[in-house]
Amino acid sequence: MITAPGTLGFSDEAALKDRCQLQFLSQLMRQGADRFVLKGGLAMRALFASARLTKDVDFDCEDSVSVQSMKNQLPRALEQAARLSGLTRPAVHQTKDGDRACRWRLDVTLPATGRQVSYDVEISRCGLPPPAYISTQTVRAPLEYRMTPFVVRAYTATAMAAGKVNALLSVNRSVPRDVYDLYDLQQHGADPTPLWVESVPREVLARKRALVLEHVLGIGHDLVVSELQTYLPPAERAALDEARWDEMRTAVAEAVDRWFAAAIPRARTSEALGHDAEDNADLAGR
Repeated sequence: MITAPGTLGFSDEAALKDRCQLQFLSQLMRQGADRFVLKGGLAMRALFASARLTKDVDFDCEDSVSVQSMKNQLPRALEQAARLSGLTRPAVHQTKDGDRACRWRLDVTLPATGRQVSYDVEISRCGLPPPAYISTQTVRAPLEYRMTPFVVRAYTATAMAAGKVNALLSVNRSVPRDVYDLYDLQQHGADPTPLWVESVPREVLARKRALVLEHVLGIGHDLVVSELQTYLPPAERAALDEARWDEMRTAVAEAVDRWFAAAIPRARTSEALGHDAEDNADLAGR
């Protein structure tokens, strides 16, 4: 079961937003949106008991899911979630409408303070990894939310780790939650090696391995303070000083390098996989 934010020391406002996000996920799944695959921070929280709250909700989906289908399901689920969470004046806005990705924002008002809060939902239509790396899981929300358990499709720990490494090594991206989540995942025994061996060319893995240290070290403690701490329990915020962040970065860099070292000798070449050798294939296997 997911730990309630209040138990972790978060504010009532943070708890309401978390409840609304989980209600949204529940409502969407009850609409039959089983072609959406949960990823990112809410997947870490719902399936891996992460203490980190999330500012948005992210999915991948099959290419066959139409944009019109998303437009029919997402706004309705967002509005229902707001009302079931006791939030007022829900307003849904589509903020991105592309061929490969769509995004919506929910704005709501907190009844106790009148303050407006919001969160985003983004769905990517860039494909999915092989079926073996997608699982069906039962989500049990905190008892305080009074929600019945519901089922969601999400990535396995293997695919979550692969996707997080893919994000970590993306060009022009320095996001501390990538390091934080990878630290959490490797603590849970996650290992993306099988997915990489099956789906990613050896040449790509070798090129990506050379980037690990630069990208991890480029995410300094200043970014933790400005982008990550708000979403961590107060006790963890206080403990996550520069020395502790350095320890976490080192552990993540070593784990990711170890995964690459294990995968590269066993991976097939670009030619064998039918890829262009110069193309940087997605490390998430999509």
